[in-house]
Amino acid sequence: MTYDITHTVAGLSAAGSADVSALSEEIDRQVRAGRLDRAGALGEQLAAHAATGKDVQWQHEVLLQRLLQTVSAHPGPQSVRTLLRIPASLRSSGAERTAAERRLATLIAHGQRIEDVEQVVFAPGADSVHSLEFAACLLQEMVLTGAPVEQYAALRSFAGTLVAARHPLAGLPLSLLPAERGLRRPPHADASWTWTVPPTPSVTYDGPELHASPSSRSRTADLDLTEITGETAAVAMGAAVQHWRDSSNGLVATQEFWSPDPVAPEDLPAVIERLPLIPWPEGQPTDRLYASTSDEVLRVLLSAAVRSPAYGGGMYGAYGRLAAWRSLGALAGAPADAPIGRTAELVEQTHWFRLGTSSPWFQEVAWDLAVAAVRPGGQEIAVLAATDTD
Repeated sequence: MTYDITHTVAGLSAAGSADVSALSEEIDRQVRAGRLDRAGALGEQLAAHAATGKDVQWQHEVLLQRLLQTVSAHPGPQSVRTLLRIPASLRSSGAERTAAERRLATLIAHGQRIEDVEQVVFAPGADSVHSLEFAACLLQEMVLTGAPVEQYAALRSFAGTLVAARHPLAGLPLSLLPAERGLRRPPHADASWTWTVPPTPSVTYDGPELHASPSSRSRTADLDLTEITGETAAVAMGAAVQHWRDSSNGLVATQEFWSPDPVAPEDLPAVIERLPLIPWPEGQPTDRLYASTSDEVLRVLLSAAVRSPAYGGGMYGAYGRLAAWRSLGALAGAPADAPIGRTAELVEQTHWFRLGTSSPWFQEVAWDLAVAAVRPGGQEIAVLAATDTD
C-alpha cells in the first residue's frame, strides 16, 4: 500500500462508499500479492483508532470485515498469523466481540488448511494470542468442514482442555456423526459446494406427499392423544430457533403428545393430522406431510441456527451445531444430559416428518419451518414449528 496507514484510517470517517470500495480493492491486491504485513498493520491501526473512542464509523467496520474476509481466503501460515493480529471486532468487549470471534472462526475454518491452523493456533505456546472461546469455535467449525480433526494431536489435546474446562462445546464430537451425513462434502463436489441450504431454512419438498387413508383414520379415530409438553423439553426443542424469538419477531411452537398405544408407521399421517397443533387453528387440518430423514431435519435445524433471523445475528457453525443437536435430541426424546452418542442413536431410531407451512400462523417470508418426530416405540410425538418476519 503506497499511502500512510495512520493517515488513511484517520480519514476514513469522511470517506464515501467509492473511496472505501477502492481501498478494499487495494487490500485485495496486496493480499493476493502476499503482502500480508500491510494488511495486519492496517487492522492494528483500525483497532488503535477504535480504542480512542473517537469517530468510529461504518467505514471502519466495513474495512475491517473486508480485511478479515480477504486474508481468511488466502491460505497459509502467514495468513493465520495475520488474522490473529487483526482484531475480530472494533468493540473491545461484550456480545459484539464474541459474535465477531465466532464469525472469524468460520472464515478461517473455510479458508485455511487444517495443518496451518494447528501449527499457528493450537500448537503449544500459541494460546496467548487468542481467546479460548475463539479456539473452541474454530475447532468445531473445522469439524463442520469435514476436516480430519481427530488426526491432529494438538487438536485432540485442545479438545481435552475443553472437556476439563466444561466448555459448552466440549460435548460435540470431533467428527461428523451418522445423522450429519448430509453435511459431508460429496466426493466430486467443486469448491463452491456447501452443506447450507438456501436462505429459507426449509428444504425442498421433493419427496412424496403422505396422505391418511380412510382405513387408517378409522383405526385411529378413538386414539386418546394427550399433550404432555413440559417447559424444559419445550425450551430444548426450540434451541435451534430461540434467537428468532429473542432477537427478532419470531414465533416458536413446541409440543409433545402421548398415546397409550403405539402408533403403527402406516397410521402416522392419520394421527398427525388430528393433533391440535398451535400453528393450525382448530378445525384446520395440518397441511402437507412428507416423510423425512434425520440428516435432512438436522440440516434444516442447523441452517436455522447458523443463519440470521430477520433481525439480529445467527449462531455460526459451532454453536449452531450445538443448538441443532439440542433441538434434534429433544425432539427424539433424549434426556438433556445424555451423551451425544446416545442421542444420535435415538435420533436414528426416530421417524421424521416435514410439515407444510401455509397456515396463516407462518409469515411465509423467508423463515419458516415445521418438523415432527415420532419417537422410538411409537407412543410419543413431538413437533417444532417456527416463523419470523421483518
